[in-house]
Amino acid sequence: MANSGTTSALTCLSTSDIITKVVEYGIEVTELEARKFRDNDVDGEAISYGLTETMVAYLFEGSFKKQAKFLQFARQLKEPEPTTTLTFEILPNDCLLQHVKNMGVSLLCLPCQRSPKISRPNWTQNNHAIKCLLIDTNIVRILHETMAQYTMYPTNSEYIKVAKALIFRYPFLKDMEGNGYNTWHMSLKRRFKAERTPLVHHEVVPNMKQKFGHHRSPQAPENNQGSITTSDRRSSDIISVSGEDESSIGAHTQVLKRQYLKTQPDSCIVTNAMTKTFQWRRKEVAEGVRADAIANKYPFLKTPAGLCEEMNRIHNIENLQHRFREEFLLILPKVLALARGKSPLEKIYLQAREESLSEDLPAMDFKAGLVLLPIIFKEKVEHHVTLEEPGTPYPTTQLTHTNWKSAFTRRGPSVVKTDGFELCRASDLEEGVIAAFCAYFVFNMAYPPNRKNTLTFVQRCILKISEEGDKPLSTTVIRILNQLY
Repeated sequence: MANSGTTSALTCLSTSDIITKVVEYGIEVTELEARKFRDNDVDGEAISYGLTETMVAYLFEGSFKKQAKFLQFARQLKEPEPTTTLTFEILPNDCLLQHVKNMGVSLLCLPCQRSPKISRPNWTQNNHAIKCLLIDTNIVRILHETMAQYTMYPTNSEYIKVAKALIFRYPFLKDMEGNGYNTWHMSLKRRFKAERTPLVHHEVVPNMKQKFGHHRSPQAPENNQGSITTSDRRSSDIISVSGEDESSIGAHTQVLKRQYLKTQPDSCIVTNAMTKTFQWRRKEVAEGVRADAIANKYPFLKTPAGLCEEMNRIHNIENLQHRFREEFLLILPKVLALARGKSPLEKIYLQAREESLSEDLPAMDFKAGLVLLPIIFKEKVEHHVTLEEPGTPYPTTQLTHTNWKSAFTRRGPSVVKTDGFELCRASDLEEGVIAAFCAYFVFNMAYPPNRKNTLTFVQRCILKISEEGDKPLSTTVIRILNQLY
């Protein structure tokens, strides 16, 4: 009955109504495109029948982005998300053990005194991520309370069976990345671990630990001022350098140094010399030559543009800064929503925002998103962007502002520092953040543990860079990914 009502409401929409809704959805419609809508009678009834990809391609000729967004808009218009209810089948308690052990991925049935209902209403953009997290926590609580009725020590296979059954029965709960159930699996394990903590002195707990052989391997303390860990994931870059030797490389580097001293270097000469020395340079990096020695030998690596061009040579990424900005703008509102109330910096940003003119707000929001991004991954801002001298050898963006309020409200240069030296000067925060990210690839540095989640998210989810040997995304990154997209 609900679907019939939705279809009836859709068929009543005129072409003008559809155009208005398309614009409200965020798709810019030109006058020519609007004329195509009218000339071809693209109204609610036409959409309800289903427009083919060829038809949509004609309506938005020359823009894959508009075509993809319109197809998504049409699907949502035909099948809007109603309030979805999770209803668990009631079983007698004495059936629990046998049922959970035999439970495959067909249906998740949990016993309880009454049928719990968990709904996902149509949330606004600002509170969507927060409410989604509350609902997910509620689901984990229900799963834990039910499984705990027969054991406080489920096996790994039992965790997986329950997680698989959940997403099979309710596909909208699947993770955006990976096997689809990893975050539910890990959340359930952590819930059991947390609930067992008060029982640590109970005689059963030591026996279970001894039975399953729990051992803690000693971990070395994190090194803040020591040497940088080299990444081994780009070992495939060690390639043949035939055609060049030390003499020819020396001649190319002298050309680069002379061009670097000029006020207006010849871009063709610089590109040619950097391309000819690229393979040799990657060999030097792989052999462990220090970042400052590499940067001094090839001075254009001491510029943000030079670092981005080197990234293009490594991963064939053109217009890296444009791609970063375009992708980050899509998730910016949700990044700011997830960071709300989690840092004093967020309060400074909100206060500065209230005092600013409306035309300055987009730039302020973008800078705030860059600064607060690590917070949603539970990482420290100062490990990525700082006002003080960086306390780590890893690439860090240092702002030249005297306080965070001016950093949010005023445009100013930034400095990228790594391994104890100044790598480059950037025109603003965005350019500095991108240059610092590129430095990890250019100088073959591994992500340090205290900033790995943020950098991995930027690499895999924003810039869409994948490398052979990359590990699966961590549970933390997948959980945030589910809330942002």
